Amino acid sequence: MHLTPEVSSVLARFQRVRAGLVVGYNDETMSILKTQREGVWMDLPLMEEFPFEDSQFEVVVMHGSGVTRERVREANRILKPEGCLFFTVKERSGDDDGYTAPELYKIIRDGFDIVELKRPKWWKFGRDGKTMTICARKKAWREHKGFIREGSLPFTPFRSRS
Repeated sequence: MHLTPEVSSVLARFQRVRAGLVVGYNDETMSILKTQREGVWMDLPLMEEFPFEDSQFEVVVMHGSGVTRERVREANRILKPEGCLFFTVKERSGDDDGYTAPELYKIIRDGFDIVELKRPKWWKFGRDGKTMTICARKKAWREHKGFIREGSLPFTPFRSRS
């Protein structure tokens, strides 16, 4: 079975996944991922709102056709702090469908930091097409951004604990 770029990225980054969610895949392309990494893996069709509580999953693998601002926001909601979102989208060239890297950044910048952006090697463009595979890590401090209470200091991940 052919490994998709998202599956390769997850396998390279995570040795163990306790809870993972696969969104938008209706075939067995994710079976390798589910058998290679222990834990509970759930499948979900593409939908605007995910029927899960907050902070339930460590990994979300989303089909590229489902990448929208709303679904990325939902992925952020259901991911645990430091959780990762993986997806592969077609890269736009000229008037084709797809995304540019700055467009993807605008979609995911509010809740995620891009950890890795991969493109296929130049000799694979003809076979695999021109794609971008994204690994984005959830910003755990997102809700604290710009929030300052009277007489207190804002949360910063860089402050030493004492």
